[in-house]
Amino acid sequence: MYLVALISVVVFIIGAVNLIDTTLKTWVFPTDNWEWEDPVWQCNNSALLVEEVIADGKVVSSGSQWETMEECIDYYDERNVKNRANQRNRDFAFGVSMTVVSLPIWLLHMWFIKQDKKKKK
Repeated sequence: MYLVALISVVVFIIGAVNLIDTTLKTWVFPTDNWEWEDPVWQCNNSALLVEEVIADGKVVSSGSQWETMEECIDYYDERNVKNRANQRNRDFAFGVSMTVVSLPIWLLHMWFIKQDKKKKK
């Protein structure tokens, strides 16, 4: 019982720390570019990959996915914003699930431990 209670409280603490960390990063100390990726670099690399297609041992130019570099940069900027939002949502879900699942398990085991101590007295 003590081991399960200990594991539950440790999992609860990990989840609570994750929630506090994510909350602070989201609302108290917001940083938009904490995982910044250079869209120009990404556009240059993706253009190379799109333009160099090997078919039957020959390099064939298939054209670019975007008409202008600005379209490509806008695409990667939007993708980076969505990735940051998705990561924040995953962090919140992880923290909430850890705390919501572990707290009742810890409370239940602590209640069993107290009941067991009362019986032994």
